[in-house]
Amino acid sequence: MATPEDRNARLGTASIVVLTHNRLQALDVCLSTLEQRTTVPAEFWIVDNGSTDGTGDYLDEWCARVKAGGGRAETIRLETNEGVCARNVALRRATGDFVLQVDDDVIVGPGWDRALLSAFSNPAVGAAGQEGFFIDWAGLLAGPWVAPNFLSAHRPQPGEFCDLVMGYCWAWRHQIVHPDALSMTQFEPYPRFGYDERFNPFWHEETDLQLQIKAAGYRIRCTPPIATHRSMKDAAAARNNDPIVGLHHAADHERLLIEKWGDRRADLRLELDRRG
Repeated sequence: MATPEDRNARLGTASIVVLTHNRLQALDVCLSTLEQRTTVPAEFWIVDNGSTDGTGDYLDEWCARVKAGGGRAETIRLETNEGVCARNVALRRATGDFVLQVDDDVIVGPGWDRALLSAFSNPAVGAAGQEGFFIDWAGLLAGPWVAPNFLSAHRPQPGEFCDLVMGYCWAWRHQIVHPDALSMTQFEPYPRFGYDERFNPFWHEETDLQLQIKAAGYRIRCTPPIATHRSMKDAAAARNNDPIVGLHHAADHERLLIEKWGDRRADLRLELDRRG
């Protein structure tokens, strides 16, 4: 009879990526919960985005404790806040079959990792997460918007395919591209799916990444609830990439979405299009 460890191993390996900037209290809760509730074989990559509040020392201690227990955990410390796309630094070093991205103010629930990775038992699934959405194509092209009017009022149920999922706790297939020897632009292996740095410092970076995954021919699956997002909607959060503030970035990035994806509807195979 297979043990729980055997069943977890068959789900694949995970690279858990957490980006943080000056939110030590929230980060402590996030990482403590991840440490307690992660059961699949995993490595942790914590990107310290130029924190000045003691986060660096805390992460040194946290990673040392994880390693002492036989786990894998590394901190990538950046000198300045390089925006949300600084996650790319971790993606280039990740070795797992799947990337599990968790925001630093998220509390994962029991079984969160198994719920995400179980979605990939279907080879057509390229990404998974909770709170799914369908894209309203007419709404997308009518932008830019300050509110997400490109999302259909109809919502998918857990287990169904969708076009987008919430970006604070989600997962995708981690695929490494090995450039051809004759390539003139890429010389080192790089992740097939990564953040477009034009979406820095924040807003719609996960929307774009999920559309990359769909354009590659994959589908996205909505999971049952797996995590709680403790977003801090205050002045401090504005400096830490909280999308409830800093609306001046929204319109520019919505225009960028239209510029990048507006003529690629057929490539995206939207779920409402599949339904006719």
